[in-house]
Amino acid sequence: MTVRLLSRPAALATAAALAAMASFGAHAANGTPSNRGVGVNLGAFDYFTPDLPTINQLKRAGGWFTQCSYPRDAGCTGFTNGQSSWDTLEQAKMDLDEQGYPKTLPAAGDTNVKYRTVAALMFQDDARVHPAGKYVVLYDGAGTLEYSLAGTKVAAESKPGRDVVSVTNTDNAGLLLTIRATTAGNHIRNIRVLPPGGVCSLDTAQYALTSADCSGKGKGELVPFENLTGRTWHPSFVADLKGFRTLRFLDWNKTNSSPLANWADRPKVNDALWTGTGGVPTPAMISLANEVGADPWINLPTHATDDYAMRFARQAKSLLAPKLNLIVEYSNEPWNYGFSQSHWMREQARATWPDQISKGKSDYELQPSWYAMRSVQLCQIVKKEFGADAARVKCVFNGQASNSWISAQQMDCPFAVSKLGQACSKFMDGMAIAPYFASHIGDPAVRSTVKTWYTQPDGGLNKMFEEILGVDANGNKVTPPLYGKTRESDIDGSVAQVKKWMTANKTEATNRGLPLMAYEGGQHLIMHPGDTDQQWLNLMIAANRDPRMGKAYTQTLADWQAVGGQVYAMYNHVYKPGKYGVWGLKETQFQGTNHKWQAVLPYRDTKTCWWTGCAR
Repeated sequence: MTVRLLSRPAALATAAALAAMASFGAHAANGTPSNRGVGVNLGAFDYFTPDLPTINQLKRAGGWFTQCSYPRDAGCTGFTNGQSSWDTLEQAKMDLDEQGYPKTLPAAGDTNVKYRTVAALMFQDDARVHPAGKYVVLYDGAGTLEYSLAGTKVAAESKPGRDVVSVTNTDNAGLLLTIRATTAGNHIRNIRVLPPGGVCSLDTAQYALTSADCSGKGKGELVPFENLTGRTWHPSFVADLKGFRTLRFLDWNKTNSSPLANWADRPKVNDALWTGTGGVPTPAMISLANEVGADPWINLPTHATDDYAMRFARQAKSLLAPKLNLIVEYSNEPWNYGFSQSHWMREQARATWPDQISKGKSDYELQPSWYAMRSVQLCQIVKKEFGADAARVKCVFNGQASNSWISAQQMDCPFAVSKLGQACSKFMDGMAIAPYFASHIGDPAVRSTVKTWYTQPDGGLNKMFEEILGVDANGNKVTPPLYGKTRESDIDGSVAQVKKWMTANKTEATNRGLPLMAYEGGQHLIMHPGDTDQQWLNLMIAANRDPRMGKAYTQTLADWQAVGGQVYAMYNHVYKPGKYGVWGLKETQFQGTNHKWQAVLPYRDTKTCWWTGCAR
């Protein structure tokens, strides 16, 4: 990776800046492999997420949508089936180039479509995150870009190929970029939306919003993002992730909904947006892992063909930095019937072993074997492509923490042994579970009890942590308030219950010669589908902001080490709290005070890994 200075004011092109930037390439591309024991799942890569993964904000914009304006545009009426002037739902009719940029727009009199412009929305609902100020929009080709909602073009500072846009962050409107006109044969393309700020010339890893952030701290001069090339990742994002042992990309490649089967349909680095159905391109994920020195943990799509796995492996091998390992996981949570992939896998199991169905075996019994068999098949393909470096590929199962029988069935794969020649555990490198705690507290079956907590002076926080930790506000042992009301409420608290799950899965893994890993973990306070209890949501969020949640994280990580677990990938990095969960260690990119984040930081920064052979 290289970074060079482009045309810029002479005052910034100092010898110091040039020297610092010249040395940046080696630093960025070769993150020192981490010797820590904790990793992290990244949040969704999308326009509504409260983080800043890329410098180019267009990469994480919502997909292009088609628009028109009445009465300016003829035919912008008579909408049906959810259409509107805001989105005419005619994306399938867009004329796109190979990178996904519109090559043409409909003529004013075109009666075949209603839309006349194409737009993309950026950073909506994360007004606390994206910096206000002047954004620079660079593009190739000829045409007209317009900006609205949170953005206004500064005409006096703009010119063809380079717009300056004043962007606010006082509400959640987001920035709407609209392609108003584009020239056929030289259409607008290669759009880059660059935020204010950059890095310091004497500290190129340091994010700086203003010149004072550099000069005022003796770090040289501000080098704006516009004047950097070859650098994809926002320095604040990179700083957060350096030190974690692994980055799990489950949500970046949209594993739970990915339709990908064939390699030809994969997302590519030069695509206009990285928010399509296939998610972020594999080279981009490996690039980030390389930069921060973390093992990339990549989920292969549920429908991936053998050819997909082979080509993925070739690409990964060619890009992965020395000393880093590639953790490969097939799909995600095959046992979780809240996800469509589990239903599809169950159908595959039935079709593979109809004789077992006729003998009275249930597809629930067969499915772990089918999932494990497919995991082995894909793992062997990837390892074969790595050749002499096959040991750098670590293939893992995805088991259910609360049900060690699933783990045992996957490792033994009794119905697949005849096809593979031996148990699936013999081909794999780890059993991974998600040792979440506190999920049962959100169960509607115990809501009547939880509602009594709301009347407490603290809104229920003390009762919440009595259930999680098994102690009262003074640290005295108490009986958890939900004990006896749900099978997942333990006499010693939810964290203690999860330690028992860890122990059971560790025993199963050890008996088969595999290490135990955590693909996800942390708190699991949620609202079930259809739940509209605002007081419960408020309590969930308050609990996640309470210092005792940090203590729960510290305890669960200590328990994990005590039972002999290896790498633990927290779920997740940054997430906006709401009805879909309060997953994030941080709520926004620039927030560093969250108690969960603070509890995990020692495992990122100072605590070395704890299992034999983990150093590298």
